[in-house]
Amino acid sequence: MHLRSFEYFRAVTIVIIVLGHSYGIAGWELETFWDRALANLISGGTSLFVFISGFLFHHVFYPKFHYATFIKKKFKNVYVPYLLLSIFPVCMALYTRIPYEEFYFGPENTFFDQIIRPVLLHYWYGGVMVYWYIPFIMAVFLISPVYIKFIHLTTKSKIILVSALTVLSLFMHRPVNNWSVVQSVIYFSPVYMFGILCSMERDWIYEKFRGKDGLIFLFVIFLAILQAAVMKTSGNLQKSPFEFNGIDISLLQKMSLCVFFMVFLHRFEDLDSKLLKQLAASSFSIYFLHGWFIYFIWLAKDLYAPIAGLHLLPFLSALVIWVSYATALRIRKAFPDKSRMIIGW
Repeated sequence: MHLRSFEYFRAVTIVIIVLGHSYGIAGWELETFWDRALANLISGGTSLFVFISGFLFHHVFYPKFHYATFIKKKFKNVYVPYLLLSIFPVCMALYTRIPYEEFYFGPENTFFDQIIRPVLLHYWYGGVMVYWYIPFIMAVFLISPVYIKFIHLTTKSKIILVSALTVLSLFMHRPVNNWSVVQSVIYFSPVYMFGILCSMERDWIYEKFRGKDGLIFLFVIFLAILQAAVMKTSGNLQKSPFEFNGIDISLLQKMSLCVFFMVFLHRFEDLDSKLLKQLAASSFSIYFLHGWFIYFIWLAKDLYAPIAGLHLLPFLSALVIWVSYATALRIRKAFPDKSRMIIGW
C-alpha cells in the first residue's frame, strides 16, 4: 500500500536538512540559549532520513526481498551518483587541501600519499560536500540480512533490542567529522530499526497516537530546550566512541520527531500536494546538489554580511532548495535515461 504521508515526510526532511546546512551562509551565530534550542530542532535531520529508510525497507522491499537485486539497485541509484558527483569536489580537495589536510594526506611527498591516499579516503568517508551519508547508508544496505533477522524477532524482542541500542548510541555519539562508517552504522542502527518497527506496528501507532501529535511535538521541544540548557550544545554530538561526553539528547529528540511526523502527516494521506510530491521525488538529487549552491552563496557572503543573521535562514534555504531542484530538473530532462545514475532522480 502506497503511503502518501511518507512521500511528504521525505519532502519535509530534505527541507530540514538544507536548513541545518545553511547556518553559515545565513550568518546565524548560535550565541544565546534560544539560538541553541531552535538549532536543536532543525539540526540532525539525517536521523529522519534514516528512519524513513528503515520504514520503507520493511514496507516496500521486505515483502519481495532479494539481497542481490536490492544491492544492485542501491548501488546503481545511490552509490553511482555519489561516485560521479564526487569527482570534481575530490579534485578540488586535492588542490586546496582543506579542511583536514592532516587526515586525508599522507606524510610523504609521494604520488600515493598526496594523490591516491586522499582520493581513496575521501571516497571511503564521503568527506566532500556532506556526502558522508552515502558510504554509511550503503554499509547499512550491505548488512540488510541483519535487519531481516530483526524483522523476524518477536515484537517484545524488537523493542528490547531497539531500546538497548538506543542507550548505546546515546553514550557513543556520532563519529568525529563523520569519518567512521562503522561508528555511524552502530549509532544510527536503532533509528533504522525503529523505522522498521514503526512500519510493522504502524496501524497501532496511528490508532494509539491519533490526535496526540501536538503532545509529541511538545516533548520534542522539551528535549531541544533540555539539550540547550544541560549540554549547552546544538545538534548531534560527535566524539570518539569510547570517550565519555554526556548523553546525546538530540538522538531521542529526533526519534520522537520521527513519530510526530509519522502521525501528523498521516492525516494528509488524501491530500494531493504537487509541491510536496515534487520535493519528495527530487529529495535525493537536492541532497546531492545543495552543498554546491551553499558553497556558491558562501563565496558571496561579504555582499550581504551587514544584514546577515537568523532572519536570512528561511530565505536562503528556500533559494538553495529551489536552485538545486531546478538544476536537477534540467539534468533529468537532458538525460532522461541516465539522470537516476547521475543525480539520484
